Amino acid sequence: AASVAARPRPRGGMRARRTRGRLFVTVGTTSFDALLAALDRPKVVATLRARGFTSVAVQFGRGEASGRVRNLVSRPGLEVSMFAFKPSLEAEMRASDLVITHAGAGSIFECLAVEKPCLVVVNERLMGNHQAELAEALAERGHLRWCVPANLEQALAEFEPESLVPYEGGDPEGVARALDQLLSC
Repeated sequence: AASVAARPRPRGGMRARRTRGRLFVTVGTTSFDALLAALDRPKVVATLRARGFTSVAVQFGRGEASGRVRNLVSRPGLEVSMFAFKPSLEAEMRASDLVITHAGAGSIFECLAVEKPCLVVVNERLMGNHQAELAEALAERGHLRWCVPANLEQALAEFEPESLVPYEGGDPEGVARALDQLLSC
């Protein structure tokens, strides 16, 4: 279910940089064909167009769905590009107005660090789904919204980037100290 509850009051919201409608989608280094299949649904593509997206870049990782995309294709008013991997996704994220990402911690925090609105899609098929826990916790704090592949259309239609609260990263030195203390026991 999409996280529609727990919408804290924004503290200034995310930076508004709506110069064009660019969407970036990433599945990380693994495969998440359910996300790619959801993105390819005609109603999802129609929702993207209705929300003003004119450009979609998709990083599909090791997934197989990239060869089966039928609806999310370039056409007048919508430019679509797809790739498996790049050394860094930061430039793609920075160039985007919205990032849809799998629920991997690295991808989520990279997106939050570049202050881009983030819609996380949780892979329900993972056992002991810590990714869902991370997405829920960050959504409760207002930093992102999340959904599962089956609810992608609704999540996109209801997505309000101005309601998000900027993420202020923690102290990595403090984490390192805590780990050192834990490991020295």
